[in-house]
Amino acid sequence: MNFEAGIRFIVFLVIFGVTNYLIMLRRYENDIKKKKYLQQEKISRLYPKGSFIF
Repeated sequence: MNFEAGIRFIVFLVIFGVTNYLIMLRRYENDIKKKKYLQQEKISRLYPKGSFIF
């Protein structure tokens, strides 16, 4: 394997790693939003509309 091929391979690995990181970050942020929404839904079921807490 010559020097140029090694450099290309390293660049490929870096680009692949950055792309994978960005995809996983987006997925993680979406999961956090879903969990927050589900938590709010569960809490809202505990206190139905029209009920008052003293």
